[in-house]
Amino acid sequence: MFQAIHPRRPHSFAFFAATIFTTLVFLDSPIRGQSNEVCWKLKTNDQFIIQFDQTSKSDTTVDSRETTVQSKTKIVMTWNVSNVNSDGDATIQQTITAINLLVNGFTRKKKGETGSPLLEVTVDTSAPELTSRQGKKLLKQLQPLLNLPIAVEMSSTGEILDVKIPPDVAELLNELPNTQNLRRLFSPEGLKEMMGASSVILPQPLNVGQTWTHQSTSETAMGAMEQTETYTYVKNNDGEQGKIAEFNVSTELKSLKSLDSTANQQGSSLQGKLLSFRGSGTLLMDIENGYFSNSKLQNIVSTEKPYREKLIKTTVSNEIEMNMEKQ
Repeated sequence: MFQAIHPRRPHSFAFFAATIFTTLVFLDSPIRGQSNEVCWKLKTNDQFIIQFDQTSKSDTTVDSRETTVQSKTKIVMTWNVSNVNSDGDATIQQTITAINLLVNGFTRKKKGETGSPLLEVTVDTSAPELTSRQGKKLLKQLQPLLNLPIAVEMSSTGEILDVKIPPDVAELLNELPNTQNLRRLFSPEGLKEMMGASSVILPQPLNVGQTWTHQSTSETAMGAMEQTETYTYVKNNDGEQGKIAEFNVSTELKSLKSLDSTANQQGSSLQGKLLSFRGSGTLLMDIENGYFSNSKLQNIVSTEKPYREKLIKTTVSNEIEMNMEKQ
């Protein structure tokens, strides 16, 4: 669920975040979906609106020169449950309806300085006239991705069985520029890989106080980060719609392995060094209606990497919130 992100390009962050967010799907069979059971209870024709907000800050130091890049990403999507079979396997038609992105950054020669502006990019698919000059190219690339139907099939345990993209949509994706890895991120293989790496399976039966773990690998500009997420079913609360199950999650990074693409770059080292990592969060589930109504996640990762005669130190922090509303 946590992804320690060190983006190669700030403007590609929205795509990465969107892909990662689609992995927050935990399903269970409606046959087992009694009101007191803690699991997803999706039914055919269920509809949801999901809003995903992520704030990211990246601080990079090369010698004494510092660069800070901040971004805010808002993604709105819809889920339509088209089918749930007798085994509990569900098919969800997912569409992204809006993407807003704000990126700004500055550089400074030493701590304490105000810094010089580096970039400022605004993209708003809901109000294109608010898009900045620097964001118009990205807006043009984003608009064809809105309202594309993507079918995701998952088992009752949350395993991602398949990601299906209609031929006409696949043709459109194939026309996207490959410089930002958009084709890869929105391909069936790319979506399935990202979703499979970050999906969480709710064990059954599930009781207050229970703890379980999930291992995944995140590909970043620094390399492949292998991590273990530990989930704890903390307690039940009384909410407006009934009982709310509260879960805590903490993330431990096990290792950092360099990517071949990174290692082959001229002057780059074969291995980045992980300085520190921490991640935590809270998830709330509507027990009676059977869906996660809210999640708040935070993570921060610090790395360093030699480049020629220099040493690049980077700290990236992310705050993520998801709100899901049944229609």
